[in-house]
This record gives sequence, C-alpha cells and structure tokens, in this order.
Amino acid sequence: MAEAQVQIEDEEEEECPKCPPAGAPAWMATFADMATLLMAFFVLILSFAEFNVPKFKQISGSLKNAFGIQRVIPVVEQPKGTTVLSLNFSPSPAPSVTNNLKQQTSETEQKNLDLKSEIDEGDSAKSNSKETLEAKELSKEIINEISSEEVKVETVNDKVLVNINTESKSSEEVSKLIQKTIDAVETARENTGATDTDVLIGGIDKDIKSMASASIENKSLKDQVNQLESKNSEDEKNTQEKTKKAEFSEDQLRVALKQEIGQGLAEVQREKDRVIVTVGSAGAFNSGSAKLTKQARAIMKKIATVSAKGAGQVNVSGHTDDVPLIFGGQYRDNWDLAAARASSVVQELSKANTIPSEKLKAISFGETKPLEQNDTRQGREKNRRIEIEIKY
Repeated sequence: MAEAQVQIEDEEEEECPKCPPAGAPAWMATFADMATLLMAFFVLILSFAEFNVPKFKQISGSLKNAFGIQRVIPVVEQPKGTTVLSLNFSPSPAPSVTNNLKQQTSETEQKNLDLKSEIDEGDSAKSNSKETLEAKELSKEIINEISSEEVKVETVNDKVLVNINTESKSSEEVSKLIQKTIDAVETARENTGATDTDVLIGGIDKDIKSMASASIENKSLKDQVNQLESKNSEDEKNTQEKTKKAEFSEDQLRVALKQEIGQGLAEVQREKDRVIVTVGSAGAFNSGSAKLTKQARAIMKKIATVSAKGAGQVNVSGHTDDVPLIFGGQYRDNWDLAAARASSVVQELSKANTIPSEKLKAISFGETKPLEQNDTRQGREKNRRIEIEIKY
C-alpha cells in the first residue's frame, strides 16, 4: 500500500513538456520573403515591357468580328440623276424674266432739279403726252444712275439730251466716262421700260477717234475677260467631276478595307479631289525593315484594284519618328528608311498592272512631318506611317 502511494506521488512530481516557441516557423518566413522578392521582380519586368499596340488591336479586332455584332454596314451611294425641271420655288419676291409692273408715286423730295427745256413747251397737250412723260422719267433714272457732275441730262419734248463735259480730260478718261454714260442709259431703259425714247449724247464731237480706239481696247479686254470666265467655268466643272470621283473612290476603299480599318491598321480620308490612305508601319513592316508583310501586300492589292478606275497621280510618302537608327545598320538614317519603305509600296502597287508606272511616285519625308509629338510611345507609333495619296 505504501509503495503504491509513493509511486503516485512520483508521477505527480514529473515536469510538464515544454511548449513550442511562439510565432511562425523559420521556413515559413523564408518562403514569404522569396515570394515577395519574386513578385517585385515580375513587377519590374512588366514595367520595362513594351506592348505591341497594333498587334493588340489586330487581335481585338479579329475577336470583335468573330464574336461581336456587325453594327455598321457600309453602303456605296448610287449616282443620282438630274432633272430639267426647276425645283426652286419661293413665295418671297424673286427675280423674274417678265417685266414687273411698278406703281408711279410722286416724290416729295427730289435729289435733282428738273432742267427746263430749251424749246418752248407752250403746247400743254404735247408736253403732257405719253412720250414726254417717258422721256422725263428716263432722264431722272439716268441722273440717278450716273451721279456725276461731268454729265448733265435734259429733256427736250420726247427726247433726252445727255451732255458730257470732256474738257481737260485724257482720252482714256473720256472713254471711261462715255462707257459709263452708255451703261447708265441702258440700265435706265431697262428699269423704266422706255426702250423707244431717243437719247442724244452731245459734247463728244472732238473725241470720236479716241472713243473709237477706246471701244476697240474695251472690246479686246471684254474678250479676254470672257475667255477667262469660260476657262474658270470649265475648271470649276472639272473640279466638281474630280470631287465626285474622289467621293466614289473613298466609299469603295472604305468597303474594301473594312476589316483593316476595324483592326486599326489603315485609315481612309478625302480632301476635295484627293483620297489619302494611311497605313501604320507597325502593321506593314517589321522593325527596321522595308520589306512588306503579307497583310500589307494584301492591302496594297486592294488599293491598286480600286485606284485603277479614273485615278491620276499616285504619290506614296514614307514617314518615321525622330528616334535615330542604330549605327552600322542597313540604312543610314530615317530618310533612307522612309524612302526604302515608300519604294517598296510603289513596287507592290505596280505589280498589280492596274496603275501606269508613270503615275506612281515615291517620296521620303523622314521625320519632318509628324502628326503628333514624339515625346510619347503612342505619338511615335502614330508618326511611323505610309501615306498613299490618290489624285483624280
């Protein structure tokens, strides 16, 4: 009994096992440090990475066309006919081919005094006749049209006498004054309708020869003006026809390059009678190369097919950013690279045999005509391009 009690006391006096140390184990802290370092390393790699934006746009455009919904359907507008009927009608007063009837009203204030006739007008019936009234009205209208102190207008019964003062005037001035008087008389006849009233012009007996020579010169000048006006009208007509061709070509190019435009690889715009197709260099060439990609050759084939109808001069210009090329490369500078790329596009267009070779031209602008600033990556990508200008 005593041995059993001693054994129980010994068991009670035994010490408890030690608790493990507080905190995470050492291996877990080491693993967390390594994971943190790896994450920081990947963040640094991502910050130094440079995305290929055209490639991303191409992929996103392909996915959009494959899984999306076509919202815009390009339609080429059919040419519209014209009509010989006049469709411009307006209730407001407008110029008319018929003579407008005017009401005769008495003027309370007269700008010019009526000159008395040198011939006795004792016969009231004769002075108040229809012809005399028309002559007076015509003389007033001539005075209003000329408004010159060198010309005086009088009414003699049913005739109008116009006296021109040609003293101390050169032949050229006399010719201009006579021409001005004649134009004023014709305008007054049209305004008053007095086409049968005789108009006598006096004071020019000594200047008949100078007037004749001046009329000949005026006639030649008028002929030149008429020629210029006819030429301008023809040029305007040609410009309108070229603009219509450019509009039709723009619609055709937008339809043909619908997929490339949706992918952000090409742009089409029109300026009057010119259509400009812009192709980004990232989608058309590899970096530092002037060799066209397979997709770029397909674009050039479509452009050559559309431009074959009525196209004039086709100018291909190459543009780059301001980043210098690596020393010892294939091209000396951006001028050489832009020229080589423009030449590659011209050669590809000529292979289609739809545009005559004499109408193709390759131009290099290098970095001299940027669209945006070269301070950002997006601006430099925008400036690296090929522009195909089609004139009609």
